[in-house]
Amino acid sequence: MEREDVARLAIGLMVFLLPSIGAFTVLPLAVVFLMDRGSRLLSASLAMLLIMKPALSVTDTNLPLYVIAISFVASTFSPLAFRKFDSLAGSIMYLLITVCLGYPVASLISGGSLSSERILFLVILGGLSGAFLHHASKERDFTVPFGSAMVMWLFSFDYPLPELQRILLICIFALVLGIGAYWAKAADSDAVLSETIVCLLVILFAGLSWFMLLLAFYLLGGAFTHYGFSHKYKLGIAQSHGGRRGYKNVYSNSLVALALAICYGVYGNDVFLYAFIASVATANGDTLASEIGETSRSKPRMITTLKETEPGVDGGVTPLGEVASLAGAIIIGLLATGMGMAGTFGIVVALIGGFLGTNFDSFLGATLQSRGILSNNGVNLVATAFGALIGGVLWYILQII
Repeated sequence: MEREDVARLAIGLMVFLLPSIGAFTVLPLAVVFLMDRGSRLLSASLAMLLIMKPALSVTDTNLPLYVIAISFVASTFSPLAFRKFDSLAGSIMYLLITVCLGYPVASLISGGSLSSERILFLVILGGLSGAFLHHASKERDFTVPFGSAMVMWLFSFDYPLPELQRILLICIFALVLGIGAYWAKAADSDAVLSETIVCLLVILFAGLSWFMLLLAFYLLGGAFTHYGFSHKYKLGIAQSHGGRRGYKNVYSNSLVALALAICYGVYGNDVFLYAFIASVATANGDTLASEIGETSRSKPRMITTLKETEPGVDGGVTPLGEVASLAGAIIIGLLATGMGMAGTFGIVVALIGGFLGTNFDSFLGATLQSRGILSNNGVNLVATAFGALIGGVLWYILQII
């Protein structure tokens, strides 16, 4: 075992000092900082979290010690197993170690003040976010302890959770779906972790039917990415990596929907439901419009000038793509209505919100993206937010007519 590994294990074992000396754990961290150059950033990052706790308490803000403790585990013990496997298997092992070690540590430090369900939820969230950051970030000794701590802290507020077994089943369900997408070459390992985080949070805060809408988008997007792939490849406009999507695609299309699902769970207002439907309809309509529209025999036209342009140019639209966007939006509306999430008005919201959101995506592509102001993922994020806004406005109109 290398010296740096020994230092990291020593830092990890310091988690057992937290219940007795709390923020003073920075002192042994300082010793490791001085003795081992390779783990200095990690030591400093964890020390800063410990210093933040008493500093924030001055403003009546509580950074729970058990959150910091789970970050110790996620950034020290878990990464050691990551090296022995490929990226996806290593990420799963990372999650398992964080849960298995983080759960008893958090239970010990919380002193019975937290339910077993909340501890499990937080360690799963910490493990997933830590595994994702460990693989996606180049500065993992900073991003893993800080990132995982901030994600857990964000969700450490009091919120009713289902029983322990159901939380585990939801996590397993999400992982199985992600692994299936990975084996089908529809997603890479980072996208699997991202989808798992989204699935866990959406189901816990809003319910399974909400995630089923997102799942429909994921499945249709993956399927139609391969539609006419050879033709799109010849034109040089096919998705990179053989159509396998990454975490940026997952978050740019799902982040608005995730925020709306969490808001619905916290506030219970139906405006978030209709905004969610319109947001997912936008993502689905845009994906189908792009993947199917690019195979059109007619030349695309710029949405801003209606002049002919080349396939794959940002802002280009075709009649086939417009029909595909309508179909993608309607599918989401029909699913939402069929699952009892919304009445027939849900179809109208999906159709209008999705279609307008998709075309707003094209408008942004022709203007901001073509000038380098927004990336494709940035355009997707803004467009889904615009679709959600349309859905919210339509819900408001429904209330006054």
